[in-house]
Amino acid sequence: MLKRLSLRWQLTLMTALFVIFCCIALSYFISTSAVLHMDKIEDSFITIFPKEMLSDVEIETKGGFFTLTDDFLAEVSDTKMVFWQQSIFITLIVTCISSGFVYMIMGYCLRPLNRLSRQVRQVHSQNLHKKIEVEHTSREITNLSDAFNEMLDGLENAFAVQRQFAANAAHELRTPLAITRSKLDVFKKQSEHSSGDYETIFSVIELQSTRLSKIVDVLLEMTELQSIERSDPIFLDELIEEILCDLTDFAKERNVTLQQQFSGVECVGSSLLIYRAIYNLVENAIKYNVEGGRVFIHTKQASSFVTVVVEDTGLGIPESDYEKVFEPFYRVDKSRSRSMGGAGLGLALVKEIARQHGGTVQVLESSPGGSKIQITFCSINHL
Repeated sequence: MLKRLSLRWQLTLMTALFVIFCCIALSYFISTSAVLHMDKIEDSFITIFPKEMLSDVEIETKGGFFTLTDDFLAEVSDTKMVFWQQSIFITLIVTCISSGFVYMIMGYCLRPLNRLSRQVRQVHSQNLHKKIEVEHTSREITNLSDAFNEMLDGLENAFAVQRQFAANAAHELRTPLAITRSKLDVFKKQSEHSSGDYETIFSVIELQSTRLSKIVDVLLEMTELQSIERSDPIFLDELIEEILCDLTDFAKERNVTLQQQFSGVECVGSSLLIYRAIYNLVENAIKYNVEGGRVFIHTKQASSFVTVVVEDTGLGIPESDYEKVFEPFYRVDKSRSRSMGGAGLGLALVKEIARQHGGTVQVLESSPGGSKIQITFCSINHL
């Protein structure tokens, strides 16, 4: 029930309860002390003056003489009761007055929070660039406003990346469809078709549908990464050896030599995802290498991270593209990538797999004589 009330009322009620408790406790101790002293005075009078002698006793005061009556003891008892009643009444008055003050003070103190709440309600996906006004009224409100603005920055970047990704994906998916459709339109306009025409149109459809299938497969893989368990013990030497074995035929076609340095490094993660990440790096190193080139893979362990470095003797990557090559659909040489069937998602997938395993991927160095790309994984289960 209390949770349904506003914060202002919750604080007011809690303060009122605290005041009541304090007043009751204070009144109890004061009243108990006063009544105790009254009881002592009463007992002293009874001890000194028997009940039948009370009417004959006169006490001198500043205003004259005070004569005790037979109702003295009853008056003492009534005084105790009045004292208790007044204490309770005063407690209620103090509680009501203090609660009213607390309610007004809380309203004043919570005004920045209410203004912040109104600003937050006005935020939506189309105006994430509009920041919350930071009011330096209290450190808590300032910290909350700063934290919310930081969150808006992150959301704005995420939305921008998502929009860019969607636009790039739409472009990549539209291109093979447009090529296929244009070829079919030309084919339909021809009145007569030779066997060569059929072979051409079938080869175009097969090539473009294969390209579409690859793009869709990688997109699906990128959306399913978080659902894959990442708790397998992995011996990287064995995993890399398996990758090189799977890519041997591809390397022979391009006359590229594959080499591996064994180091006995282990890590914990998804063997499927780490296989795919290293596979993509090695495949790229072979694909964009020179005739008679070499790809060298070595691993090492530092603290709680393992590092895999893939070196090649290819044409290299411009320094301005060191970060961009890991963005979805980005290609350094677009014409060459398309001719090789690349969709521009391989390295983006590598980056996401590394992130899912608490690591990073980066281009260490690159020149016309080759490139060196490093990927790191957390060597323990970081989940």
